Amino acid sequence: MNRFRRGGPGSRGAHGFTLIEVLVALAIVAYALIGLIGLVNRNLGVVGRDEDLTRAMLLARKFVAEMEVREKFPDLGFSSGQFDEYPGFSWEREVTELFIPDVRQVVLRIVFDERQPDAVELLYYVRDRRDPDELEGSGQ
Repeated sequence: MNRFRRGGPGSRGAHGFTLIEVLVALAIVAYALIGLIGLVNRNLGVVGRDEDLTRAMLLARKFVAEMEVREKFPDLGFSSGQFDEYPGFSWEREVTELFIPDVRQVVLRIVFDERQPDAVELLYYVRDRRDPDELEGSGQ
């Protein structure tokens, strides 16, 4: 008769987990959860940055459309300002002359993160669409 098969208090075939095994398992689960919580926090930061980047691109497109309606041909130089409806977002515009007559290069930057001021930069060209009669009357 084999006494190890019966299982008693001192036998090697006892069933169940020891306290140490349970504590080790809980430590592994806790470590995994801490890693997952860190990933969730990082993901929230990335989503927030993507929202800001998307908003900056839309503001740049809106700015260009409004500029084309208000100013037929932008003045040379550097200008900057804020977006009143979006605090923390500002714009910088640099208009330079090209070797092509009646065409100007415009560099528009939308800044929402001081650590990356060139995150959204739009380069485009504007042709002088003013009426020639208007130019003669203004002395240009």
